[in-house]
Amino acid sequence: MDCKAPHHARSRTFLLLAPLLAATLAGCQQGQPPTAARTLYLNGKIHTQDGQRQVAEAMVVSGGQFVYVGNRQGAEALSTPDTQVVDLQGKMVLPGLHDNHIHLLGTVALDMCDLDGKPVDLGELAAKVKSCLPRYAPKAGDWLVINQWSPYEGNAPTASYKTVLAALDAAAPDNPVVLAGVDGHASAYNSRALAMAQDNDGNTVGFNGTTLAPGGAFEPFIPYVDLTSGVVRDTARSAIPVPDSGVLSASDEQAASQYDQILPAIAELMASRGITSIQDACATDFIRQRLLTMQSRDLLHMRVTAATCFSDDDYQGKLDIEGHLAKASQVRESFANNPLIKADAVKIFLDGVLEGDPFTTPPFLPNAGMLANYHTPHLARDPATDEVTITADSEESGSNGIVNYREADLTRYIGALDKAGFSIHMHSIGDRTTRTALDALTAARASNGDSGIPHTLAHLQVVHPDDQKRLGELGLYLTFTYAWTSPQLAYDMLVASFIQPTRVGQSLSDALYDPLGYLHDALYPVESSRKAGAILVAGSDAPVDSRDPRPFENMATGIIKAPQSGDDYRASQRITLDEMLAAYTINGARAVVTVHRDGVDSTNSSGNG
Repeated sequence: MDCKAPHHARSRTFLLLAPLLAATLAGCQQGQPPTAARTLYLNGKIHTQDGQRQVAEAMVVSGGQFVYVGNRQGAEALSTPDTQVVDLQGKMVLPGLHDNHIHLLGTVALDMCDLDGKPVDLGELAAKVKSCLPRYAPKAGDWLVINQWSPYEGNAPTASYKTVLAALDAAAPDNPVVLAGVDGHASAYNSRALAMAQDNDGNTVGFNGTTLAPGGAFEPFIPYVDLTSGVVRDTARSAIPVPDSGVLSASDEQAASQYDQILPAIAELMASRGITSIQDACATDFIRQRLLTMQSRDLLHMRVTAATCFSDDDYQGKLDIEGHLAKASQVRESFANNPLIKADAVKIFLDGVLEGDPFTTPPFLPNAGMLANYHTPHLARDPATDEVTITADSEESGSNGIVNYREADLTRYIGALDKAGFSIHMHSIGDRTTRTALDALTAARASNGDSGIPHTLAHLQVVHPDDQKRLGELGLYLTFTYAWTSPQLAYDMLVASFIQPTRVGQSLSDALYDPLGYLHDALYPVESSRKAGAILVAGSDAPVDSRDPRPFENMATGIIKAPQSGDDYRASQRITLDEMLAAYTINGARAVVTVHRDGVDSTNSSGNG
């Protein structure tokens, strides 16, 4: 049994022991102790995560199983002459962690050109492209795919390059190039790649001013494509025929070979972070096969909920209830007897993102569904100092983003999935999107009754205060990535400036962090939703922002900070250590438990271990 603390926990020492500590309540001994060699652990803070969240001080382990968890006296009573004694010296011991929203195959880099999520200016970006061409796209016309590009940090103009598009065009004039964004929603392309966009009939007509005009071949993609910067979002990316390379699109044998090579490293990463259960938030046939490969190679040392997804249909608003149910049911049945993998969840992408680009002309708007129209900000960055100023009052844009499904269609879809016994896991970013999801879930419960099936909403970047109460009334599970909940000026100006009005003469900080502004009570409503009755769980969304699922960094960011930290804007939404541990352990387990329509828990559910 490995009792070393993960390297991310240097300031607070943790021991992660994978089996469920709550299986043996503090002070109780289950049956006769095994005869295998025992190890007695003393002087710890052992979080059982049972119903009372009891913390024990000692435990006895034998043959990889817990024999006793309780007080020191009870543990020492089970000691024998050959018992090994370990003094935990006050260390915290946790059950295995649950990551309820992760894209597993993206957590380790492939042998591809990769920016690793690091922000770079446009000169550094061009240099990276040039350095990767000889190895990864040596011939004219070869695609160069660059992974883990950050759309929201870096990309600062230089004297030579004013836009991402200009940098890519200059660096690779003879090759189509795509920068695959870390968020899974935004990619950037050079002119050669943009010209390769195909219409619904497979004709190469390209993204340009004509095809992206009203009445043009790509009119539905107008909110998703910025010809100034070369950034393309969400479903519009499917029009450009990039070879299989990303986690969500990979399918061919070459891709399988590439991903199979990194499976041992994925297993090692998850184990090193104490993660013993995950929900893969968009499991395609390709991803499910990689999971089975890991299992057959004895690399799958955790339990997996593989959420079936239909992302292309979602972003086109294509309602195919019969087809989706048939596919999801077939997949669920194929894993019915698998001890480690189950597939009883369906993922729905309900909207896009809240990040826009205030530095393009005109500003590139966010596209997540909002109750109010976005504002069009007017920001300018001083290239010498990197200081950003507000140059004019913002005005309403006339657009409030996109919810991928019409309300009536989503209500029918969610009702059908719930009735068929599927756990529904929804990507919901904007406040209008969350309200639409809540309306559909309320209708499903009224129609089908409350079976206890755990439904989850992920991300919840902006939620109207009225709907925060509804999250609690429905007892929903909320999957937050807590590392994202802390204010960061460089990022927040790409979001808040489009949602709250900005005025010339204001400091950027005052405009973004207005204590009377809408976002103060609506942005990442972690604690207010919990107080209303919602159940907090945790999801890293790796490799978005970071390949590393970094559970302890997420925990630290989401926990209440000291008053002197200076982080007052988000202080009311911080949670306690106890609540965070519950989110990563017992709540995470309950969020993916299989509950059939008859209310019976499945034995093939993901336990807290």
